[in-house]
Amino acid sequence: MIRGSYYHPDDLSSIDCGVSIDWASFFGALKVDLPEDRAKVLQGLKIHSHAARGKGTELTFNWSAGELTTKDTMEGGLKQIVDGFYQMYWPMLATKLIASGDEIKKVEALPDGSANIDVSSQNTNLVMTVDKSGSPTRWALDSPAMKATIDPRYVTSPKPTPGDLQRISSVKVAERIGESSMNVQVDLDYQEADGFFVPKSVSFDILGAYSVTMEFLGCSTTKRISGN
Repeated sequence: MIRGSYYHPDDLSSIDCGVSIDWASFFGALKVDLPEDRAKVLQGLKIHSHAARGKGTELTFNWSAGELTTKDTMEGGLKQIVDGFYQMYWPMLATKLIASGDEIKKVEALPDGSANIDVSSQNTNLVMTVDKSGSPTRWALDSPAMKATIDPRYVTSPKPTPGDLQRISSVKVAERIGESSMNVQVDLDYQEADGFFVPKSVSFDILGAYSVTMEFLGCSTTKRISGN
C-alpha cells in the first residue's frame, strides 16, 4: 500500500534539462544588490543539467552575454545547488521507500488510524509514519553518521486520470551530523517528459544559507534498463 500511495518513477534513469535561475529572488534572499550589468550577464547565462540516478549531477554553462570575473565561483556554487537538489530527489521522490515486505521489522498502529513502521537495518534506525491511506508523512532516521527527520507533503495530479497517483509537492528535512545541523525546505511541481513526471519549478531553501528558485526547461529522460 505504501509503494502505491504516491508517484515515484523507479524506472527513471536520467533527466536532461535547461535550468533557469530566478536571480532576483536569489540575491534578494542574500540581501545583495545586483548591479544592472551583472544582472544582464546572468540573465543571458544558459545552463544545462544532466542528472543520472546514483551519480553526481553534471552542469554545462554557456555565458552567451559575457562572463563575470567570478565565473568559476558562480559555476561551482550552481553545481552545488542543483546537485544538492538531485541528491534529495533521487532517493526521496524518485525511489520506492520499501523494496519488499521483508524489510519491515514492526508495525505500530496509532489511535488516529495512522501507523509507525519500523524499517531499521543493522546500523540504522528508521521509522516511517504513514497516514490512514498509507502515504508516508514522516521518516525518522537515527544512525551513527547522522540523525534526520523528513516530512513530505502531497498534491493530487492537476488532471487526474484513473490510476494517477498523488505527488510529493514539498519536503522538509532537519538533519544533524555531529555538532552541525541543517534545515532544508523544498517545494516543487511537475511536468511530463517522455512518459515520466519530473520536476519543473523547484524552490530550494537551506535555512541560514541560501534560497533559490529554479525552472527546469525542455526536459528529456531515459528509462532504466530492466535488471539495472
